[in-house]
Amino acid sequence: MKNELLKEIEQLYITFSKYSFNPQIKGCSCCLSNTDKFTLTSKPLRELEDDDINRFAYKTMTTWGTVDDFKYYLPRILELTAQNKLTVHTFIILGKLEYSNWKNWDKSEADVIHKFLITWWTYDINNRIRSLDFELFIELNKLLKNLPLLLEKWNVEVNEKGFVNYINLIEAYFEDIIQRKDEFEEFSNEEIKLLLNWINSNKKKLEVGYLKTKNEEIRESIKLVIDILKNR
Repeated sequence: MKNELLKEIEQLYITFSKYSFNPQIKGCSCCLSNTDKFTLTSKPLRELEDDDINRFAYKTMTTWGTVDDFKYYLPRILELTAQNKLTVHTFIILGKLEYSNWKNWDKSEADVIHKFLITWWTYDINNRIRSLDFELFIELNKLLKNLPLLLEKWNVEVNEKGFVNYINLIEAYFEDIIQRKDEFEEFSNEEIKLLLNWINSNKKKLEVGYLKTKNEEIRESIKLVIDILKNR
């Protein structure tokens, strides 16, 4: 799956390569320093690191640059974000996509972004253990409005990392989900119902996981989650 993610990142670079480098991007003089401007333009696109691009990623289109400028830097911004190498929060980056009205861009651009986002999500939820950080899940649901697809890509088979993330989601957020508050307050009633049904449809795997896993910390979490679901 990592290869698939790398492939989609490369497709971003290819698709958005038609946008030109702008050495003099206009921005708010009160918000930007000469150092900010220099670091953004000091290296080739693929060599930019967090310190070079995070300021632009945070301010793009509001106080620095146009949509076309954003499109030029977007492949690198998304690549660093997917690699957890960008210090700007994921919700801000995905919010910039929403702000730019990306779904109404050229079809080839919108399609490659959508495919990248789903590939990123599939890799992330099934390969990286999440404890209290489900920001990507929450923000992608807002952006894509396709909760069934996000859940379909989540592998909750026992012994998979996605299964541990399933446990952690319930342990950390079940009360918020059923009360539709905090991170889940923007989920619709229908989405909450769908998410709860998905949680319940997989709960039999918890007992199997408890018997199979040798990790005592995970076993304790499974026990807690089983109790949480029994009391609801």
